[in-house]
Amino acid sequence: MIDIKIRTFLAVIDGGSLRKASECLGLSQPAVSQQLKALEAEYKVPLFNHVGRRLVLNDAGRILESAARQAAGLTRLVHRDLAPLTEGRKSYRLGATLTIGEFILPPLLAEYGLKNPQMELSLRIENTVSILEQLDRGELDLALVEGPFDKDLYRSEVFLEDEMILIAPPVSFPDDNEPVSPGELKESRMILREEGSGTRYRWEEYKTVKGLKLPAPVLEVGSLSAIKSLVESGFGISVMSSRAVEKEIKLGTLKSRPFSTGPLIREMCFVYKYESATSFRQNFISFIHDSL
Repeated sequence: MIDIKIRTFLAVIDGGSLRKASECLGLSQPAVSQQLKALEAEYKVPLFNHVGRRLVLNDAGRILESAARQAAGLTRLVHRDLAPLTEGRKSYRLGATLTIGEFILPPLLAEYGLKNPQMELSLRIENTVSILEQLDRGELDLALVEGPFDKDLYRSEVFLEDEMILIAPPVSFPDDNEPVSPGELKESRMILREEGSGTRYRWEEYKTVKGLKLPAPVLEVGSLSAIKSLVESGFGISVMSSRAVEKEIKLGTLKSRPFSTGPLIREMCFVYKYESATSFRQNFISFIHDSL
């Protein structure tokens, strides 16, 4: 569905040079250069700036890249939807943020796969920003996220409400389960997820709404398991989904106390594009709703 000029344009961007694009496409470098010139002639505007020997996208090139990525994504969707007619199989791609992908979705995905053996499912687990970027490029059929997204750009529906809780090593919290005051939080070393994660965004949002003036985290970590290990070792405290620490709290290796400023509740949502696989999406969403 996308012609050779657009494919060449994207290959040059992804490869970073005419040489790497020619190797990827199986074309000579003069042929790659010719395709780029034809594309610039078609749109009557240069798409790259020459910086030394490098080709750097200009404003026009970035506009075309965005449209070309969407077109490439739609092409992949068409190939995916046509495959069952010739290969007798269906393949769909899910994306999930860390809490959902590591602690909520796996048993549900296993059950769904057993009930639908004709389907091939893949799952990517990354932070909210990365998952939404992949959804925009047409690389995912359905996303499950706990972070913010523009509701004007996507269709969505809530599938779960989740409470985020404060966790600490047992020695740091007494057994009285008294609410943690802002003063106590201010004196603690906080370990948090990286910027771009849903957990980090909701915590920062909560602090703003509640007027909490807390120091920056002493450590940012992209893994929930690593954060739990750091907290268990006594390095600091953290905030994450209650579902992510159920086992540790039952075993007594972590403890939690409520916030004196009230609970931190967030929504977990299905997010998808208008053109995404409708029948699969409806079936999978109904299954999740029925299972939770």
